[in-house]
Amino acid sequence: MLGFGEPRAVPQPPRAVKGEIAILYGGWSLQALRGSPIGQKLMHQQEWYDRYPWSSEELPAGVYHLRIPVPESNRKTASEQEQILLEGELMAPVILVASALLAHRLQTGEDLLKTEYTCCRERVLFVRRVAVLWTGGQLYVNSCRIEDRRRALWASSVRTA
Repeated sequence: MLGFGEPRAVPQPPRAVKGEIAILYGGWSLQALRGSPIGQKLMHQQEWYDRYPWSSEELPAGVYHLRIPVPESNRKTASEQEQILLEGELMAPVILVASALLAHRLQTGEDLLKTEYTCCRERVLFVRRVAVLWTGGQLYVNSCRIEDRRRALWASSVRTA
């Protein structure tokens, strides 16, 4: 769906429970996603994050279940957001959040974030986390202060299948 990688036959499509997005992730990096045909069309072409190892990280391929955004997580600090995650959930990596947001937008045309930020697990410096939002019809990768309660900053979570 995202326009790159090897197509795979999936015997059973991933199923999501209410409030989740299930994604079959093929093991690409944020840099590769940005350079893909869909990424070139629907992602801001930013290079600031190329200097961070997490931008070229490829997670194990498989089915992941995400909550984007986590309900009741807005206007909380990073530690407060982590405390409200369900058992078995972790803060979601930016590559999974970006992939899920792009796939959801392609399928439904919707912005799950309603033009607000969602925070991911990756850190930029000690006091900032990576965050993404839709702006100008494109997915934008930014960073936000981890202790900021004033801005609309939702959490994103992940659990494996």
